[in-house]
Amino acid sequence: MDFYIQTSNPRYNNILNKEDKQLSEAIESVFPMNTESAFIVWNHIYIPLSYKYDISYMIEDIMRIIDSIQRKNLGKLNVRWLPDTFRTDWDIEWDSEHICIISQWEHTVGCLEKLLNKENKIIIKKRDFVYEWKELLSVLIRGLLHCGYDKKTILGMEDIIKLYNSIEESGCIYK
Repeated sequence: MDFYIQTSNPRYNNILNKEDKQLSEAIESVFPMNTESAFIVWNHIYIPLSYKYDISYMIEDIMRIIDSIQRKNLGKLNVRWLPDTFRTDWDIEWDSEHICIISQWEHTVGCLEKLLNKENKIIIKKRDFVYEWKELLSVLIRGLLHCGYDKKTILGMEDIIKLYNSIEESGCIYK
């Protein structure tokens, strides 16, 4: 498969920051700096994502992409991923069966941009693309709940749980 996500097994900080109000803030608080990373595998190239900084920064876009793909048979999105270590633009287009992403990579951990820009397009079944995000959402939800966050205190907590529950299956390496 040309696109999949490996979540690894990150540790949690075991703290609840009472100042956190947004989902992104809570995720940043839950995960320590030095723990296992998640990986997006793009055309056989592993791109590490820090739970603390990359994923916490990307979560709202991740949720918007998945929600849009699930709700609409046809669509287009442009996403500018802005974390310093996952700086890329994705032009996303889909129909009832497939999703096509054309990317323009600017910066990643390990300076993988040249390799990624050589193979900057993926076409995948729409349902398989959505399935790949299920385990990542699961890791985030488990970490948030473990540290004491809930729907009452964090804006977006209910949405991430609903989104997770709407995805029928896990991605290819977690089936």
